[in-house]
Amino acid sequence: MILLKRLFLILFLGTFSLNAQNLRVNIFSKHKIETLKVDALNGSYQIHSRNAFIAEFTEGQSLKLNINSSGKIHLTQNGEFLGLFDTLSLFQSSHLDYLSFHPESKNNIKVKSRQYEGDFEITAKGNLLSIVNFIFTESYLEGVLASEAGIRCAKEYYKVQAIISRTFAGNNKEKHKEEGFNLCDAVHCQAYYGRYQGESLDLTSGIKETYGEVLVDSSYNSFPTFFSANCGGQSAETDQIWNRLLPNYMSQEDTFCLHTRQSRWEKYITKKELLNFISNKYFYDISKKKFRDRAFNFNQDLRKTFFIHPSFGIPLRDVRSAFNLRSTFFTCEPVGDKILLRGRGFGHGIGLCQEGAMGMVKLGLNYTDILSFYFRGSMLSNMSTPINHW
Repeated sequence: MILLKRLFLILFLGTFSLNAQNLRVNIFSKHKIETLKVDALNGSYQIHSRNAFIAEFTEGQSLKLNINSSGKIHLTQNGEFLGLFDTLSLFQSSHLDYLSFHPESKNNIKVKSRQYEGDFEITAKGNLLSIVNFIFTESYLEGVLASEAGIRCAKEYYKVQAIISRTFAGNNKEKHKEEGFNLCDAVHCQAYYGRYQGESLDLTSGIKETYGEVLVDSSYNSFPTFFSANCGGQSAETDQIWNRLLPNYMSQEDTFCLHTRQSRWEKYITKKELLNFISNKYFYDISKKKFRDRAFNFNQDLRKTFFIHPSFGIPLRDVRSAFNLRSTFFTCEPVGDKILLRGRGFGHGIGLCQEGAMGMVKLGLNYTDILSFYFRGSMLSNMSTPINHW
């Protein structure tokens, strides 16, 4: 039996480069994981160190990993000590196998457990554990769509989200290259919180029916894709948010999201907070009443780039960040010693407006119509055909 396992390992490693999962995603990336419990929920896995097979890990069994005083991973299986390691790999036996992860972060803070399929690499980095999920793109998309769009959308919308999320993943495969993986699981890349556990055929069908499809430009270069929850009725231009102008992202009116859940918001901040921010960081003159009044009565019927006036050099994106606002699309109104911020939209407002696209689906538009509206100058291609920089 041991000889067969070793033979399997040799064959597996020999073919791994040909059949490897094609995305490396750092999971639990926002948490400082010190201890990890792993349960095999379906199927079986093999546990390997860098150089050798360690053990089988089958349905119903548990692993526990934590960092010891020498910075090594202390591994136990069902309470039995298996050794100390720098890096561990967990290889699934079939595509249907999956695990449940139960991490604890620093100071014994428990993190919500998640389920994942695919293979895994767990590494000791200082006194913390780094977990990378090796996952096929189409399986990854199921988790992304469930996290980014929810589980109650129409199939036609899932087709839209699948295509732009697939394109985004391809565009950003080098984003975390220096850290040893392609993408993280946070909104810095795309939210990915594990395997899709729902029963909606619309989500999985939306991915399958657009299998391999991505957006490209007229020269077959991959098209940059971005999305946010709600643009507030007018999309933003990229230089308003990221200091980089992309000509395909000119601001346009979007009436499809105006009467949706996240199209409007309000927030109060104190006058003192606002004045301190603009005077301390941007040297805005708050000694004169007329200047204070301009700040308190700021208005934008159409999206602007700067707060008050461009001459003062106060980017709206900085105001949004400083006061944790839902968007940069807001007006100011003085109310006593406070400022009432009346805002529109949720997110950066660039590219696809998710609630707008959902509204278009309800009106009977198909996924190609929606993609053409939000990504001007793009066209569909299949990622199995050559694309210049992939």
